[in-house]
Amino acid sequence: MYSKFATLTIALPCVKKHKSDSGCTGVRDKTAFVPLSCFDEMTLLSDYRFLEDSGRLADSITRDRHRLPQQKNQKARILRLGAHRLNLQLRLLPNGFTKSRENTTFFNKRECRFYWHVKLLFPESSTEYRERRVPDNRTLKEILTPYIHPTESEPVKRQKLKVYVRDSFDGVRVFMKVENRKCNSMR
Repeated sequence: MYSKFATLTIALPCVKKHKSDSGCTGVRDKTAFVPLSCFDEMTLLSDYRFLEDSGRLADSITRDRHRLPQQKNQKARILRLGAHRLNLQLRLLPNGFTKSRENTTFFNKRECRFYWHVKLLFPESSTEYRERRVPDNRTLKEILTPYIHPTESEPVKRQKLKVYVRDSFDGVRVFMKVENRKCNSMR
């Protein structure tokens, strides 16, 4: 049977070759910049649909808060209660965020102590380490000793972080990123 609408198709080997050569996934980046000279009705429609989808997702999250997994609600509740007990100001990210999923911080009720998930960034050597279950009574010196102490640190880490290795910790400066700032505004 003949159809008046012709459909263009591309052979599967050609599609696979294109994807491997160009790194193309076949899915258009909805957030990619489009210059005004290339902006047309299809781009406008695509942007409109993207905004509609975003609004729909935001609305569904506010409606379905009570449907969050019980385990995550329980963990957040325990962390909040522990912070309140120790008079700490604690802010938690929503469950969908990557940092929230990676965070292994927990509060031990028996010991009345937080065990923190700590991310250590060493910008001079472009190195990042994560420490899990760091008790809240450990000092920065105790946390950094396995990384930058001239004799007590592991040789592999010491070599990677040789810019930071010092005879004493007096010359070491530790900075913490200030959170909840405007986008691209680091402090």
